[in-house]
Amino acid sequence: MKLFITPFVIYVLLLSGLLAPALSFGQGSSIRAVGDTIDLVPGLTRTFDLLANDTILANDTLKSVNIVLSDISCIKIHGSTWIFNFSTSFAKGSRDVPGSYTLHTMSGDTSWAPFLVRVHEEGYDYLDINNVRAKFNAFGSHFFGDPGQFEVPKGSGKTSVFVNGIWIGAKDAQKQLHFAGAKYGMGGTTKAWARFDFFAGPVMDSSAYSIKQDTLWNHVWNLKKTDIDHHRSHFWEAGYQPISDILTWPGNGDTTAGQSWKLAPFCDRNGDGKYDPFDGDYPEIRGDQALWFIFNDDRAYHAESQGVKLRIEVHGMAYAFDMPGDTAFKNTVFLNYRIFNRSQNTYDSTLFGSFTDLEVGYAHDDYTGCDVERNMCFNYNAKPVDGTGQTYAYGANPPAQSATLLGGPLMDADGIDNPRYDNFGHQLCDFSVNGLNFGDFVVDNERLGLQGYMVPLSDLIVPMLLDPYRAEDYYRVMTRRFIVYGTHLVYGGHGHPQYGGYGPDCNFMFPGESDTLKWGAGCMPPNGPVNWTLETANFNPGDYIGTGITGPVTFKPGDMQELDIAFSWARDYVNPDPHASLDKLRVVTDHIRKSFETNTLPNGGTFYGIGNERPSNDSPIKIYPNPATDHVILDFGPGTMLANPVIELMTSHGTCARRITLSDRSNMIRIGLSGLPAGYYFLRVSSDESVMVKQLVILH
Repeated sequence: MKLFITPFVIYVLLLSGLLAPALSFGQGSSIRAVGDTIDLVPGLTRTFDLLANDTILANDTLKSVNIVLSDISCIKIHGSTWIFNFSTSFAKGSRDVPGSYTLHTMSGDTSWAPFLVRVHEEGYDYLDINNVRAKFNAFGSHFFGDPGQFEVPKGSGKTSVFVNGIWIGAKDAQKQLHFAGAKYGMGGTTKAWARFDFFAGPVMDSSAYSIKQDTLWNHVWNLKKTDIDHHRSHFWEAGYQPISDILTWPGNGDTTAGQSWKLAPFCDRNGDGKYDPFDGDYPEIRGDQALWFIFNDDRAYHAESQGVKLRIEVHGMAYAFDMPGDTAFKNTVFLNYRIFNRSQNTYDSTLFGSFTDLEVGYAHDDYTGCDVERNMCFNYNAKPVDGTGQTYAYGANPPAQSATLLGGPLMDADGIDNPRYDNFGHQLCDFSVNGLNFGDFVVDNERLGLQGYMVPLSDLIVPMLLDPYRAEDYYRVMTRRFIVYGTHLVYGGHGHPQYGGYGPDCNFMFPGESDTLKWGAGCMPPNGPVNWTLETANFNPGDYIGTGITGPVTFKPGDMQELDIAFSWARDYVNPDPHASLDKLRVVTDHIRKSFETNTLPNGGTFYGIGNERPSNDSPIKIYPNPATDHVILDFGPGTMLANPVIELMTSHGTCARRITLSDRSNMIRIGLSGLPAGYYFLRVSSDESVMVKQLVILH
């Protein structure tokens, strides 16, 4: 039997030292090179004496060192000595890079040895607690990979999202456009992952930005709820040492460098404002596993969009729940963004976008669309079988994938509780169609829903709707306009009057029949078929990309705006029609949205933590008759005692029609309704402990 030793095997043996004695000497015996291992963190230079463990006899002198090493910068320093600086860039991932070097002496002797550079990239990590394995990057572009790093089912090698990034565009008092956005890090070139608008870390003084700061913040903190529970139970014990991501949790910034004092959220056990895990402080996370990261658009030039900086800081938390028995939560990951305006500018017309390249397995046989009233953007397969046998394709019964805006930015304050219904209980045709917190009796807490969906159609048929390149292009897309001519999107066809669009002006591409009130078209019926999809417009299946848009809002200095996004996956394993998986995805989305809006998980836990509770309709209070005519009775039930209760009868527009403050009451209260017009009302009973709401219809 012959024994074959490949170059790779030789390299491994050399690293282990098994062959080094035999191969490390060349023509003579005055010199001996011995292999090394060098550990690098991207962005930081490592000074290393490559010859420290080598041997050069006193009767000889080193003449030169030849280094063979790819993808790593290696520079000789310190004059005539043989010490080198090794460095590597970000965004290439943890990896082992093999290299070698050859020593040459004045006498003509040579010696060769391998060495290994181990790159430790901490700028990304994975959510993997449920059926999804999803990659999140510290600088805000997520899932990027080939194939995409949104794998579901976990371990299958099949992915359904290629990349996701945030867009933010706004105008200052001088009407100058500011923009920052993330796509593929290409910036108009053909090389991806090299040109960015966002950078890891908080906003700080311009003089404080440095490679050292970049490296400190190019990190994703990864914690499980069980990690935090363990810390809370043991922090006080002698010899206890928190795990690294609890110990280094960035609850506070360096104010001497111009960073904000409050950064990552934490429970401040002793109330001193300073994060100290040995005082019992602990990170506050959502879900059963969470990743936390921070990035800004202020660090450097916006090479992706060429946009003017906003000086904004984004706190990101990706999270998931461990609920194997719940199909929706098992196949969903969540992303919360808290976006801070660290500039001195008041930005008006501020728009936020969620750019998502959804690729359901094989990318080139998909369709895309949106569901207006569910705030859902989605891709689904155009055929009963995904792909043509590729390992990453889903095959028969392909799934559908969505990116859903659970909650958008706060509407500009107007001093009222904006209603959801008219006086007859009918849904209003306005922002409340898909917004959050409308008509809940709380003033100025309304959050916008999805305000638009745009899909670039980069072909010869519609040259006006292209993939954006400059900041102005991005902002035109966000305002639902064509890049080339600046005209507004219209309903139908390809979205333009010259290419099958029949109007009126609209904000959502390919909504199907999901906009029942036609709110996206100005509450006007389309001038043609309502059911507008890629299929009804006769588009071929392909690799379609979309951007969900919300806003506009006013963004003042020091303000924080929040975005909540859910990435959900659903698959019908029985019905071969691809629309069956899309129908199942809608059911999944309804389930997720209900939990988010009520802050209640299916297992009874809280969705996004304490301090954000919404008014509850679950109370022992009964009201009758309902509908009512001249009076209504509130029955508090036996044993119900509320501290300082206040009863308010509210119209559907949020105004108070009756108000009663009780100091001493019985279990039943009679409220007269004379003088009140017929319509839809709410009875709100608030106390020191809770807020309870009941619906009431008045008839005459």
